[in-house]
Amino acid sequence: MIIRILKDIKLMTEHLLWPQACPICGRATVSFCPKCLASVVNAVPPFCLECGGKYGAHCCKNSVPCFASSIHDGAAREFILKLKYHNVKSIGISLGRLMAKENNPSSADLIVPIPLHGNTSREYNQSTLLATGISEEYQIKCDESILFWSNNRPKQTERYGLQRASMPLNALTAIPKLNNKKIILVDDVYTTGGTLRSAKAAIEKQGGKVVSAMLWSRRITSIENEATWENF
Repeated sequence: MIIRILKDIKLMTEHLLWPQACPICGRATVSFCPKCLASVVNAVPPFCLECGGKYGAHCCKNSVPCFASSIHDGAAREFILKLKYHNVKSIGISLGRLMAKENNPSSADLIVPIPLHGNTSREYNQSTLLATGISEEYQIKCDESILFWSNNRPKQTERYGLQRASMPLNALTAIPKLNNKKIILVDDVYTTGGTLRSAKAAIEKQGGKVVSAMLWSRRITSIENEATWENF
């Protein structure tokens, strides 16, 4: 009985000092429960990097498949927001591992995260943490030195609608001499695909080959609805 009381006091003290709770079960003092985290995974069908539609259509001839492990809504959205904006770095690798387990690995030499914008105040790159988890599952090297922003572009969170989709293909630059290396791109959320298309173009310019892209979630925009995917 005394031990139980002491444990309750300990949990209450930890919650007061570090107020946090799992967004699904509400368990205090933790940012997430592994079982709760796994329960929100609901992968959408592979979609085309170029058009966002079902992968395999005529327009996908020179494109690559994208794999998202969830819809950007509800608890799935809450988890990625914890990672990005609430300094819960520990969740990143766990999310990456779940992303990897949802998909069969493409044959690749490198896993490359989308780089962090230079004008951001964030102390770490959430996409690198996701890529690290994927790397650990697939046993494929993660290299965050491959891509970098070529100019001081506005943050994606400050751009809307067509502004996101119209990101120039030269917005990102890749290191030289990639020499036909096969690459899996990793980012946190897919909205219009502008950033991923820029990354693909930069890698191909330096002789590399993007074989797929992996995302934690796919956002439903105002011009898009899950009902349009019924034939996937």
